[in-house]
Order: sequence, then structure tokens, then C-alpha cells
Amino acid sequence: MKVVTTRFGVLEIDDSSVIRMSRGPLGFEDQTDYCLIQHRPDTSFRWLQSIDEPSLAFVVADPSEFFADYDIEVPDSETGILRLKNPDDALVLTIVTISDGGSRITANLAAPIVINSRELIGLQVILQDNRYSVEQPLVVNRDRSTADEARQDPKPAARAA
Repeated sequence: MKVVTTRFGVLEIDDSSVIRMSRGPLGFEDQTDYCLIQHRPDTSFRWLQSIDEPSLAFVVADPSEFFADYDIEVPDSETGILRLKNPDDALVLTIVTISDGGSRITANLAAPIVINSRELIGLQVILQDNRYSVEQPLVVNRDRSTADEARQDPKPAARAA
């Protein structure tokens, strides 16, 4: 399948790698089909790219790479929507926001994107947990600056996860 994007041009992705959401992320509920694009092989960032809207793509990251104690409980109703039978099948991603010219990078820990990695069903889960913020600053766990890493142009060599 060909996916037209404003950031990466035309990408060829396997139909079997499309992530289907019963409702899209907040503010984009009608956008329900996505693919994951690796930002670069040496980075923690990916893009959650809309299949149908070329300009819609979210920077996402696995929160466990930045927050060792990040632990969520997906409500049973949403576990049912995701058809999750095993917690190990849940891929949890947070939407990352880069602002102030790249000097401020935050993750939305209060509303992660949860994906059933076996069936590629996704859902943004709104947590009822006051421990997590919608604008949690990312912690750099490497020698390299996270801001520099996130700002650089992606290389869409790995087209879809």
C-alpha cells in the first residue's frame, strides 16, 4: 500500500502493518488508520503517521525508555476494545511535543497510545491516574541531547513497525 505523507513523501507499507484505532487520538477522532515510522535507527522516537491524512503525524516514544517507573493500568472496557489477552502484547507509546525551538520536549503520560501488537488495534487511553501529566518533560538518559535527536529529519528507511 502506498501512503502519501507531507514529511516523508510517498511510502510503501505492508497492508498488514496498518494500526487500526476504533477512534483516533484526541482532536483527530475521525483519523483511525496509522502506521509507525522509525525516526532513525539510533533514536527512541517514531512517527505515528495517518494513512489517510498526509499532514497528520505524531512524534511518539516508548515511555519506559525515559521513565523507568511508568506503569499504567488499562481499564477493562478499553482492554476489551483492544482485544488484549496478554499485557505483554501491549505496545505503549506517548505522544511527544517539541516546542520552544526544540528546547522543551514533553510527553503526554496521561493519555498514552496503547496498541495490541498482535492484532494492530490501537486506542488512546485517558488514564484516571493523577501521577501522570500531559506535559511531562523528557529525561535524557544518554550522552546525546534528546532535543537534537528529535529535531533532526527522519530517515524513513524503516517504513513501518
